[in-house]
Order: sequence, then C-alpha cells, then structure tokens
Amino acid sequence: MAFRVSKTVSGLILSPRMQRISRRVKALRRKLSGQRPEVLYFHQPDDPYSQLTAQVLTELQARYDINMQVKLVNEPDDDAAPERLALQTYSRRDASLIAPYHNLTFTDPGQQPSDASLKLARRSLAASSNLPKAAAEIGEAYWSDDTDKLDRTAMVSDDQTERVFREGTRLRATLGHYLGATFFFEGEWYWGLDRLPYLEERLAEAGLRLSGCRQITAFQTRPEFMGSPSNGKRLTVEFYPSARSPYTAIAMAETLDLPNHYPVNLTLRPVLPMVMRNLPVPPKKRLYILRDSKREADRVSVPFGKIVDPVGEPVRRVYSLFNWAEEQGKGGALLQEFADMAWAEGLETGSDNGMKRVCKRAGLDWETASTIIDNKDWEGWAEENRLQMLKSELWGVPSYRLLDENGEELYACWGRDRIWLLAHEIQKALTG
Repeated sequence: MAFRVSKTVSGLILSPRMQRISRRVKALRRKLSGQRPEVLYFHQPDDPYSQLTAQVLTELQARYDINMQVKLVNEPDDDAAPERLALQTYSRRDASLIAPYHNLTFTDPGQQPSDASLKLARRSLAASSNLPKAAAEIGEAYWSDDTDKLDRTAMVSDDQTERVFREGTRLRATLGHYLGATFFFEGEWYWGLDRLPYLEERLAEAGLRLSGCRQITAFQTRPEFMGSPSNGKRLTVEFYPSARSPYTAIAMAETLDLPNHYPVNLTLRPVLPMVMRNLPVPPKKRLYILRDSKREADRVSVPFGKIVDPVGEPVRRVYSLFNWAEEQGKGGALLQEFADMAWAEGLETGSDNGMKRVCKRAGLDWETASTIIDNKDWEGWAEENRLQMLKSELWGVPSYRLLDENGEELYACWGRDRIWLLAHEIQKALTG
C-alpha cells in the first residue's frame, strides 16, 4: 500500500514559522558554542552533478565565513535511485548541457568511466588533505578516464578508503539525505547547483557573506521568446505529469503557459506516480521532496503546502476523466485544478464531491463526468506514456520531450528545474 502524506504532518514540516524558529535556534546554539559556521558537502565521485558542484567549492569557501567540510559518499541506495542506469545516462547528458550556463565544464564521455578509474579516484580523494580543492581536479581525471593523472601512490589502503566513504554515507543518511552533490547547513539540505542559490541566500541571511563578495550562483530562468521564429517551424512539447507529484503540481501553470510564449503544440501524457508503480520512495526522500517543493513553489509564487495527498484512488479517478476532458480542450485545466486542490488548498479530491468540484473549476460538466468516471480505459495509455519516457531515458516526473515537425526528439529532460533549458532548446530549434 502506498504511503500517504498526512495533512497535519505536512503542515508542520512546511510551516514558514517553524522554519524561522528552527533557524534562529540553530544559529543561537552555534553562537553560544563559539563554533565557526560549518557547511557539509557530500561528494560522490561518479556523479556528474557532484563534479559540477565541486568546481565551485573553493569559491564558496572564499566568499563566506564558513568552515567547509567535504564528506565522501557512495552512490544512493536502490530505493532512492530505482532506475540507476537511466539516472547515470541522464545525469551525464544533463550535466554536460547545463555546465556552460554556469561557466563550468563537463563533457559526457558516453558511458561511466572504468572501474579502475573509479577505484583510483576514490583512493585519491580519501588521501587528500584539501578536498574542496582536490575534488574537482581528481574528478576531471576520473571523468576523462585518465588513470595516469590519478594518484597511484596515495598512502591510503583500499580498506581505509572504503571506511572513509562508509562514514560519509552513514553521516549523510543520519542527517537525512540520500544523494551526492548535496550541502547541509544547520538542519537544511541543498542539492547541487540547482539549489546552491538557496544556500547562498541562507548564508547571507545569517550574516556570513564576506564584505565585498557577491553570490556565486543565481537561479536559471526561462528566456522570453523575442520576435517571430525565423524558420517558421512549429514544434511539439510532450509533458509527462503525475497527479500525485508535488513537483508536477508546481510546474503545471508554467508548463501550460508555454504555448503562450512559443509556437509549440503542448501534448499532455500523464503517468502513474512512482509509488503506484511499485517503485519505492524512502521516507527521507519524501521529506526532502516536500520541503524542496515548498521553497521552489514560494520562489515562483505558486501556492503550495496545504496537502491532502491524492495517492491511490484520487489519481485513478482523475485519470479516468482525462481523455474526456482532453476532447474538450480541458485536460490541462482538469489536472491543474486537481493539483491545486490536493497540494495547495488541502481539499479531498477523491470523493464524488471532490471530483465534482474539480470538474466545475475546470469548466467541465459533472453530470456527464459522473457517468464515465472510474472507467479503466486510462490504464493502457498511462502505461504507454511510461514506456515512452523510458525510451527517452526518463523515469521521473514531470518530464518533457521536445519534438520537431516530423516527430523526431530534439531534447528530453526531467524535472521542473529544466523548464528554463527546455525553453532555450525551443528557441535554438526555432532560430537554427
């Protein structure tokens, strides 16, 4: 049975007041102890996002009055990364695409480097006395599969190396996370370059940014399309949402707005939530996703946080009405209203009264809907949508595919974090 998020618990977890209190208490404890502020960074050498993030560590350390501690970690457990091979392939490709926008470097070698390179890289990292500086340098040699540049003389045994990585992995789990490229500061987590701006804002808020220093990173934003496309093309964006995904909920409005900015046809292809596809989502992952969704929603001014989890029957019921709504050009409106009620307003969506309200707000006739709701027709297309995602080496939601006029894939990405890059790829295809 799928775990359902409690409305009461989520309200406490996502409370801005509780966050403010927690930050003040932790800052007070630090000051009373006389300790220098400490930022922990968890580095996974075979993770492309870790390699990107490692390139800003020394600069971060130089701009803030912090003690940077780099901890070495193993790859996530299977329950936190259920599609490991897809994750590896996608991460390499994605890192290579976003690196130039951050003035960083990463080249996708097309496959993971050799086991020999990884072993040497792990040993070199475990032996380093200056990991904030060494992580990026060792990583560059690893991702080039250049064993000659890796330290073969490190005075650290294999057993010692494994112990260092186990200790870092254990600490990460104890503090409540599961990924590499993650920062931890006084009770809160920040993943990679995408969330580094939040960490920098937090450090500045705590008065830790050094005089004369500016923030290193900024949030990537979607470019506005300027003028008419020079080549006259009309593209297709396929959108893969899940009615139970908080990231989908905060991406809905922005995604549905894409055709208002670009000459694209938007096709919605919903999929079942991971937990309803028998893919595990461990508690620490659920907790991080909720907190991360809340701060992202606040940043882009999307209501979020009053939650009645729609997992299970509510998802099935709204999907049973989706094709009917699409025939009226209101499939997007149906999913949008469902998401708003479930994730922003704390209203029950699975009952007849709940679905009636969803339909009314989406401009759909409930009397007609009540005669077709709870059909099983959606099960076939939901599975087809999932299989298409996998073909594009995608597995999570929301996901996107950009297609040319012949239906050929130009770009595919996962997550609301990449809407900005999707927009860049759209503009590239329209002006190329």
